[in-house]
Amino acid sequence: MKTIALLLSFFFCISVMNAQKKPLENQKSKRIEKIINSDWTFNYFPTETADKGYEAIGFNDSRWMAVSLPHTWNTYETTGEFYPSLRKTAETDSPYWWMGWGWYRKHFTVNKEFSEKKISIEFEDVQKYCKVYINGKYLGEYKGSNGSSEFDITRYVRPGEDNVIAVAVNNSQNDTVLTKTDTSGSLNVYSGIVGDVTLLLTNKLYISIKGSVSHEGGIIVTTPKVSEKECIVHVQTWVINGDIQKKICTLQTTIYDAANKIVEVTKSDASINPGKLYLFDQTFKPIKKPHLWTVKNPYQYKIYSEVIDGTVVSDTYLSSLSLKLSKEEVSATESMTTTVHDILAESFIKHTSENSLVSAKEGTTGQPVKIVLSVSPKKMIADRGSVAVVTAEVVDSQGNKITGAKNTIKWMITGAATLAGPSVYEPDPENNHEVKGDWYTGLPATNVIRSTGKPGIIKITVLSSGLASGSVELQAEEKKQDNSVIKEPVLGDEGRKPVTRITLTSSRLEEVPREIGLTSDELNFKSADKKGLAREISDYLLRNNPAVDSSTVEFKTLIELFTLHLFHNNGQLVADDYNFDIDHYNNCRLIGSYINSTKLPPPFKEGLKRYYSTSIITEGSEKNAGEEMNWLNWIPSGGTVLMYQDGTSASGIKGVIVTNKSDLTDMISVVHPGFVNFSEEAKERALIFISKMNPYVYATPKADQGRGGDNQKNTNVSYKAEKGETILIPLKKFISE
Repeated sequence: MKTIALLLSFFFCISVMNAQKKPLENQKSKRIEKIINSDWTFNYFPTETADKGYEAIGFNDSRWMAVSLPHTWNTYETTGEFYPSLRKTAETDSPYWWMGWGWYRKHFTVNKEFSEKKISIEFEDVQKYCKVYINGKYLGEYKGSNGSSEFDITRYVRPGEDNVIAVAVNNSQNDTVLTKTDTSGSLNVYSGIVGDVTLLLTNKLYISIKGSVSHEGGIIVTTPKVSEKECIVHVQTWVINGDIQKKICTLQTTIYDAANKIVEVTKSDASINPGKLYLFDQTFKPIKKPHLWTVKNPYQYKIYSEVIDGTVVSDTYLSSLSLKLSKEEVSATESMTTTVHDILAESFIKHTSENSLVSAKEGTTGQPVKIVLSVSPKKMIADRGSVAVVTAEVVDSQGNKITGAKNTIKWMITGAATLAGPSVYEPDPENNHEVKGDWYTGLPATNVIRSTGKPGIIKITVLSSGLASGSVELQAEEKKQDNSVIKEPVLGDEGRKPVTRITLTSSRLEEVPREIGLTSDELNFKSADKKGLAREISDYLLRNNPAVDSSTVEFKTLIELFTLHLFHNNGQLVADDYNFDIDHYNNCRLIGSYINSTKLPPPFKEGLKRYYSTSIITEGSEKNAGEEMNWLNWIPSGGTVLMYQDGTSASGIKGVIVTNKSDLTDMISVVHPGFVNFSEEAKERALIFISKMNPYVYATPKADQGRGGDNQKNTNVSYKAEKGETILIPLKKFISE
């Protein structure tokens, strides 16, 4: 199963070297690289400028949310919104998240023993413009994206004392100064500090960090000639003299094979003035019969660079080298890399037919019975940068996996972790919103959890109406703190708040009256058949909740749901599953009671209650009672109730007109014959209005028009009524031109 979408990163004929985490054996690096991704604070300001005092060392950021890098504010975890930028970011999706500034702050203390070192900070990637501060002092800006930047912070850092890095990030596409980021193809544009941040401590004579804001730097390795007979390696190395005196130095560059044996060595001398950058340009003697890189054998050489000041090694740098023939093709599966924000963004994109790879053998699957969960990895470090992907699948009574189940599912988590994705997944079984890029159309499905930085057991549970819930656990292991170079305060979540999101007028109800109470007990019933189980669970509910009306459509729907659950699970119903379904019943009953109080036609009321019972109780939809009652207020009272049937026989329901027309235009014309004379614009307004007030009317793209983009006109949409369900056509005054 395709669990998460990966960002492809292909190898090229030339190898651009990334520093390895460990030097060669018996070689001690003179530089110290400390990644400082953990325990930053973040806040987003949609309308403010970058100059608001947030860079000050004394600014109180204790209420800002704690984050780990790489970080972006273009995922559900921050925005709480579903919009197409989950798959491909674009400023038009939600300008609120593009026109403001994201602020990051990080506290750290450099140990006093490193007070004589040159200290720099490197940002691997920021999208796309930032201003950087240290202890309230402005260091500079960085324009552009998809590249690293370096800032010298030596004179501003106070060894042995608290220091604060502050970064103001803006990703607006609507500016006239900054480089506009290309969003064509499948390129994702994430707003924020989307790469590692590294603190670099070196001597005053050192190899520059690659991609400085003021120059192209670091080490670049190219291979002008590669063949099976020989290879030529060309190395460019930028060295900076940060001392106040001129330095006469030597750059010794050595190529090692995979067994750490010397292949070639070259030396170059230079005189570098104070504060100047010098480029060493070295070409090695041809390497005879090189060991070439292939997909099946990804062989790597190492390049070890030493800057020697007199007799003292001042700086070292280790790079990797792959020698590859240009005709060698790289398989996508061999060259994939994953970033944290790719996982967070694209795990929630809707699943496609590719998921059918996990289905059981043909003819072996029965009815969906239980949810099963898996998690990867099974252990994580207790750090905010640690995430795990949880996959929810459905199985039958024999444990065979079933794909394509259209269940609404609810994710719950206990322990020191949070959901990075939504807690409720609701499908769109009719694919009415496919054009909008909806992210979930059924099981199997994935979600992402993030550590809060505390060790312990994390438990994830997924519930769905009519199915036995599934649970999985993983261990968050305590992170070993390395304070040998710097000390970083570990941030807690107490008192912190999420960023301010877009606020809309809402009538949500956070609590619903409980007509049926919850339980902490596991229920077990003895009957082996559905009829007996229905009787037992009904008796149990009425005995413990004597005020319940057993004649309502909601109660009957609940009994049907519980009966099937009990039948497929040997008469067992655990408390979590029972309470989950009872919560939905209580919510549905509140909505149903409100429907009864309206002045809508009685047959339409009954249809609405059937709709809500199926949607909320049977399918597990998390519709909010307050919002639904607000929507019911919007439906005009009065009107005519129709029902689509194959023939024109009476419906048997008083006050309902039967028609053999399923098209909404035809149904409106039955009640209002003059509708055919409306202008096309007026017809569209009426169709949209009436379809919104009738849950059994479905809007789908017309077959001959195809499925267009977001700008698709409503004339390409067909409105159809569901057979056997009541449709309300309002009075003419509500749809007149």
